[in-house]
Amino acid sequence: MKATDYLNPNNQAVLGFGAMRMPPEDDTAKMIDVYMASGYNYFDTAYIYGGSEEKLKETLVKRYPRDSFIFADKLPPWEVKKSPEDCERLFKEQLRRTGLDYFDFYLIHSLDDNREQEVEDNGLFEWAAEKKKQGLVKHVGFSFHGGTAYLDRLLARHPEVEFVQLQQNYIDNLRGQASEWHAVAVKHNKPIIVMEPVKGGSLAKLPAAAEALLKKHAPERSLASWAIQYAATLQNVTCVLSGMSSIAQVEDNLKTFKNLKPLTGEEMTILDQVMNEIAKAGGIPCTACKYCHNECPVNIEIAPCFSLYNDVKRGGMKWNADSVYRAIPEAQRAAACIKCGACLAHCPQKIDIPNELDEVKQMFS
Repeated sequence: MKATDYLNPNNQAVLGFGAMRMPPEDDTAKMIDVYMASGYNYFDTAYIYGGSEEKLKETLVKRYPRDSFIFADKLPPWEVKKSPEDCERLFKEQLRRTGLDYFDFYLIHSLDDNREQEVEDNGLFEWAAEKKKQGLVKHVGFSFHGGTAYLDRLLARHPEVEFVQLQQNYIDNLRGQASEWHAVAVKHNKPIIVMEPVKGGSLAKLPAAAEALLKKHAPERSLASWAIQYAATLQNVTCVLSGMSSIAQVEDNLKTFKNLKPLTGEEMTILDQVMNEIAKAGGIPCTACKYCHNECPVNIEIAPCFSLYNDVKRGGMKWNADSVYRAIPEAQRAAACIKCGACLAHCPQKIDIPNELDEVKQMFS
């Protein structure tokens, strides 16, 4: 597929390869081979996805012709202190890490209201536009985790932006703010690249009662396929990123995209019932992006702590979660939190992390 295929809001969505959570290189290479053989070719990574850029260099860039794949990378605005010097340093490092001489899609990463003035003062969009003029970036966009009003201002202020990357899944859209972000993007007629369609994997492992509802209706389908199908059939969505970690997941997603069509009215009713069961089970809305990990001065394993907590809340075996929790070094467990709050501004989900770590501590005390 060509880059322009991902920039037409009227095109049917395709499957994108999200590179945040990749397995070892040999397994990743096999997954990429299966994915590329299907005719899809969009790969998404970021500066802060530890080791991801280098892994794609070995498993994709060195093994496939440059014109056979679309490569998206992201600039972390919180690392920019002296624009444009820091932008240039980060950009050159990304080219080195990936082994590329240009990026097809380039994003200002994880924008939210706290960074609005800083992004404008540092001229990040103007810098990215210059990179496009130089041919080092083909298309410019941003990923977003802020408020609806800011998204509207941002797209009005920067009409040159060619696409937006938004968190879109049935929980956040039907029970949260994500439907407002979607409406703003459609209003500005921007193509949407979807991230977190399965909400960090949490919609692939549901409470028993919620799972039973989906399996009763379609026993042959995976739980994740419902979430992928929902996100892929939203208006203006041209690509759905899935952070796949096995060939089985690649194949399941490819099956979902074959003969893709919107969920029926009956299926949407079932999803509403599923969300009621999820709400009963509770849990912490963490997507395991681990942005908070970079800010924690005592290196708490925040995302794994939340994941284990949610597993138990959603019907998982407590003894198994206890065992895995004890495998985390004591100094990196929830009880080690010093409540400094450094993590809070970096959480896309706006989780009160110190407070939720107290809940984790209580569960596993």
